[in-house]
Amino acid sequence: MQLWSRPAKTLPIELNGQAIVDSLTEINKRRVWANRVVRDDELYIVQVEGIPGVSLPTTLVVKKCQNVNLAPQVDDNVKYRYNSEMFLLASNSHDNIIKVIDLIQQEDAIMLVYEYPVNGGLDYWLHQAMDAGRALSWPERRVIAIGTAKGLCHMHHGCKKPIIHHNINSNNILLDRNFKPVIASFDAAQMNMAGLDQPLPIAGFPLGNFGYSAPEYGVAASELTEKVDTYSFGVLMLELVTGRLANEFGADGHLATWARKNFTKLMANQQEMFQSAVDRDIPDQARYMEEIATVFMLGVDCTVGNPQQRPSMRMALKRLRRGYGRVGPFHGLLTCYLL
Repeated sequence: MQLWSRPAKTLPIELNGQAIVDSLTEINKRRVWANRVVRDDELYIVQVEGIPGVSLPTTLVVKKCQNVNLAPQVDDNVKYRYNSEMFLLASNSHDNIIKVIDLIQQEDAIMLVYEYPVNGGLDYWLHQAMDAGRALSWPERRVIAIGTAKGLCHMHHGCKKPIIHHNINSNNILLDRNFKPVIASFDAAQMNMAGLDQPLPIAGFPLGNFGYSAPEYGVAASELTEKVDTYSFGVLMLELVTGRLANEFGADGHLATWARKNFTKLMANQQEMFQSAVDRDIPDQARYMEEIATVFMLGVDCTVGNPQQRPSMRMALKRLRRGYGRVGPFHGLLTCYLL
């Protein structure tokens, strides 16, 4: 990976856009996170050296789109898409949303520059733990669950107009050194000018990743609301608890369907039954079983078929915070839940 630095005699606070451009080589180009919509975007990781006295990230992600067929100028649609994402992220900053740093425009290319959370994607830690060297602990998963909920809660409830992500999945949740999550990949995100619980003014919107996509994408694409994100978030919670992929081969491959189908049996006053569904790689999991069950229940509730019956992200966050530190017999948790 190529490194670059500025001469010591110059002390600009802004990033050196041309230096970033010069650093985009085949050596440091690699896939960072999956885009929901297939495009010609290329993702690069660029390591930089900060200027003394100026706080700069040491690792950046650059998303670059260059015109096909070597066209002399960037297409206006590409410019609009990149500028829209820049505006959306810059105007709605949050600790659990990826930070956009700069927009670089050239005649034949346009680039968005982001901070890069150096621990990579959540899917890597959940499904390639052997490569990572260790599995995520439950306290780390707790941080990820709450942080993701905070980010989505801000998007749905904390902005002037709700922002719908449309592509929440474990590949688009990036982790920093302390495993704090940030939501990435805003290619398909849109602002709902009509407000919460109001249909989005779209038709034929492309499906997201199978296993995370709410069922209404396929049957009522003209009536989508922010609850599509709630569904995807629910699948993510089930993924954190079970360690299973959102969609696998086999009859029980769809995680949300499997969880709803087996919920009563798994929670029927027998902690041993539920424990059999929990990710075996979670260290010291018996200590946290009440919390884990709370997250599992939330995942089931967030993935119900009727979007109006799903909790809001504000309520989901409240339930997560309330559920942690819970004590008492396991069957008492289920009894309280069913009342």
